[in-house]
Amino acid sequence: MVRKIAVAFVHGVEIDDPHYADTAIRLLRKQFAHHVGADGARLDDLLAIRSVYWAGVTRTGEKQLLARMLGESGDRFFATLRWLVTKLNLGFQSALLPFGLAILARTVPAVRGLHYPALRWVAIDFVGDAIAYQISPGERRLYDEIHAEVAATLHELAAEAGGDAPLCIIAHSLGTIVASNYLYDLQVEQTSKKRLVPAAVRRHMGRTPLELGETLTHLYTMGSPLALWCFRYPDFGVPVAVPAPLLGRHHPDLRGEWVNFYEKDDLVAYPLKPLSEKYRAAVSEDHEVKLGGILSSWNPLVHPWYWNDERVIVPIARALARTSTQLNGPTAATDAAETA
Repeated sequence: MVRKIAVAFVHGVEIDDPHYADTAIRLLRKQFAHHVGADGARLDDLLAIRSVYWAGVTRTGEKQLLARMLGESGDRFFATLRWLVTKLNLGFQSALLPFGLAILARTVPAVRGLHYPALRWVAIDFVGDAIAYQISPGERRLYDEIHAEVAATLHELAAEAGGDAPLCIIAHSLGTIVASNYLYDLQVEQTSKKRLVPAAVRRHMGRTPLELGETLTHLYTMGSPLALWCFRYPDFGVPVAVPAPLLGRHHPDLRGEWVNFYEKDDLVAYPLKPLSEKYRAAVSEDHEVKLGGILSSWNPLVHPWYWNDERVIVPIARALARTSTQLNGPTAATDAAETA
């Protein structure tokens, strides 16, 4: 029987599109097929891919704040900004120039009051997600609702790929924080009596090894602000373990990796190994990449480009192809073709 690998994409800020990962998924499937030797039409027998979409949890509050601070007359302008960002996240560099010009505009006729409305939209829409995700004393509703979206997606993956399928998580920007926190909570529960996963999240979970994080083999973080997030903890806290500590119960022969992709011009992204000895041991590699094209490769606007660039996707696909071969043997592609 051919065994699948489960892959979950986790987005960060600046997303308002459930299909944000479509380009990345297409590139991953193409490169995986090339490296594993499978016909592209047979890939569903080897990979199960889902994208976590949690932006809807914070969107209503951010829109309300935007309307109260800058008025409702600029709705069309802000809708255009969202459309441009959606295009950027799908890899369309043609959207970069109009978006950059909008950011620099001090005033916009359709928007009253405060100056630099596009930059303020960025602050509210982008930074607002990070602020909303924080746990405060007595208030963790949004944090739990975001984690519930992760749990629901992993539940879908377990149903499609099998409850003990190896799990790969590919996360970007604030999504790297979401993924790290989610996995950390699961791993602490496995090694202690602490109950970190609340009922609001647990009701979206099954009890399969995949959903409990026990089959985590690969973690790919990109454009990650994890270094900034962790500086509030002594010695930058405790990183998640990759592969999962309990992976050997289900796949004793598999080996995983945590690769952190960063671009030097991306102000959000930082390497992770220098944080501490624990991170040096946990992270397999801080992988510096050069992203984007002529308009973005030299400035901070490179931040959205990671998972739409083959320089990132190719090493991920290559690693998943190796794992698929370990999981199924060298004839995995042939077996997949025969069972399709």
